Amino acid sequence: MKKVNLSGSMENEISVDRYRLDPTEKYVINLIEEMEFQQSIMMSFQIMGYPPALKNYHAWLFENGFSVEAPNPTNEFVAKYYGVKPLWKTGYSQGIVVKDEKDSDYFIVMECSNKNKGYKHTIVILTLGGCM
Repeated sequence: MKKVNLSGSMENEISVDRYRLDPTEKYVINLIEEMEFQQSIMMSFQIMGYPPALKNYHAWLFENGFSVEAPNPTNEFVAKYYGVKPLWKTGYSQGIVVKDEKDSDYFIVMECSNKNKGYKHTIVILTLGGCM
């Protein structure tokens, strides 16, 4: 497993498809260390508006029978994507499953592409409470 700091600079690790995270990599995060950075992203969403990439997540939830208002993917559902493939991948974003290094919970991370004005390569934990 590869530990990833979502708030750190990874400029030299941009892949051919312009994303930084590799969906076939088993990433682990330290959620406590990430929370301050994630809160600042959420505050910027409130000020600048939501990036178009968020529509990709809502589409994925809808296509997989989950609620957009109260997203409820389970560990069991997302585990099959962990280190295998993205949840979704479009020109605006990709969805990656990561794991908390301190417990067995999974998280859905959205990585914005360079098409998202103001949010280029932003990496957002969409399930801050983890998956159920």
